[in-house]
Amino acid sequence: MRLSLRRIRDVLSEGTAHFIRSHGFVYSAAVAFNLLLASIPILFLVFAATAAIIGRDTLPFATLSSILRETFPYGARVLVPNLKNLFASGATFGIVGTFLLLFASFSATDAMQTSLAVMLGTSRKKRFVRGALFHVSLVFTLIVLTSAVILIPPLLSGLAYFTKGLAAHWDAAFQAMIYGIREAALAGMIFLGGVLSYRYLSSRRVRLGNAVTGSLAFLLLFYAINGGFRFYIKRFSKLNVLYGSLFSIICFIIVSYLFAAAYLFCASIIGTLENNEGKEDLPGREQGAGADGTSGGD
Repeated sequence: MRLSLRRIRDVLSEGTAHFIRSHGFVYSAAVAFNLLLASIPILFLVFAATAAIIGRDTLPFATLSSILRETFPYGARVLVPNLKNLFASGATFGIVGTFLLLFASFSATDAMQTSLAVMLGTSRKKRFVRGALFHVSLVFTLIVLTSAVILIPPLLSGLAYFTKGLAAHWDAAFQAMIYGIREAALAGMIFLGGVLSYRYLSSRRVRLGNAVTGSLAFLLLFYAINGGFRFYIKRFSKLNVLYGSLFSIICFIIVSYLFAAAYLFCASIIGTLENNEGKEDLPGREQGAGADGTSGGD
């Protein structure tokens, strides 16, 4: 398929129309709501596994609280202290508890899989095994990332010690390099997660090129939403004055909804690309069959 401005415009218009006709905003709300419900069991499971990997005595609960304080205040004030007391008492979740946490948190993946089927224009028949494997892989990835978030900052602080005594511009360059690596890692994880989810979580076989295109579009929308929401909160909004400590939870709900809408909108674009490419391949196949039939008749 040749890429042109007219082609991009047509795909965007068709994808937007399909997103609206398929009630994309309603499915976005469903994904965001299930993500909110699944966040607590996922956090419990991830933190428990991280504690088992790093060690109960060395797990910096203060670091976990600081991570959640701005994004999920309930987890910082309630979840982390309860988890700390749980490990201090020597209790563990066990096999049954781990399975129940996985099952309770599966609602977000299930909602995403159903919404993807609708946005891609396929049947709503879901592949439970594929969704379950994807969910387990997602939780495992979150465990690894949480361990890295806890272990890497002290390592970087140790490396920053060697910049002491040097010129100020060298220290600034080092801090800029660390910031660039962190942002590049975040962008890479979002992009890779989008490609894998679009390609393997959906109920249809999505071409790799279309999955990459949709994931790239989602990455751009992710940063646009993130930057725009931060700018609005900082300059114009008075939500923090009205809602006080509930402000962070409100922000979490709003941002989750916007990210879910962007994710499903890009899935609608992928579905449009898949359908159009299928229509373009069909005449060629029919013409080839006709040529073969003519040749056979001669």
